[in-house]
Amino acid sequence: MNFYISNPELDNTINEIKRKFKLSMNGITADYMKNSGIVYKLNYGVSIPRIREIAQGYTPNSDLADRLWVIGIRETMIMSSLIQPVESFKIEKAMNRIAETDKMEIVEQLSMNLLAKLPYATTLCTQCINSPRLWTQITGFMLLLRIYQQFSKTELIQLIDKAFELSDTNEFHLYKTIGLSLSRCCRKDDSVADYILDKIKLKTDKDSDALRYIANELKQETEFL
Repeated sequence: MNFYISNPELDNTINEIKRKFKLSMNGITADYMKNSGIVYKLNYGVSIPRIREIAQGYTPNSDLADRLWVIGIRETMIMSSLIQPVESFKIEKAMNRIAETDKMEIVEQLSMNLLAKLPYATTLCTQCINSPRLWTQITGFMLLLRIYQQFSKTELIQLIDKAFELSDTNEFHLYKTIGLSLSRCCRKDDSVADYILDKIKLKTDKDSDALRYIANELKQETEFL
């Protein structure tokens, strides 16, 4: 559990931000997400562009980002990822933040807005993919599809092997992100694409929703290439 010393200035800023979210709330969107099984502690249904617009009105601030995250509201968590200064976000803190994440939308926003911009993003990605925790693995693959070009071919092959090791799973979000990341890795170069396609061919005889999904993603990607 996180505890913070009272800071009237930050408290006022947070109350101001929450008021802006309430004024921008969309109950229909929030209800739709809830009915789809996407349940937050609190969800105002504010659009991502509007959250970004609100975040742009504030200077990046680590203390404010931390407190917004801890509140646990959908919009404050997303905004936290937008205003967290990269230079003060150490890998231990990143792993803790990832460990507290169990919503696909937050995984996507956290990876795009913050994790992919970190100077140690490749190390973080590798640690996440090799983690035993499901949502940490999912975050790792979501991050991989954004930073695959930063890896050497040798490093990427190791992550691809791990992806196939984890691919025969019933966890939809895991095999979805594996499929997306493997498809994106095909863009590294022809040899990497061929390696991935050869690996999936070896698994085509297995009756698995996950492998069918991944194979279809790869088919669409390679047809596009």
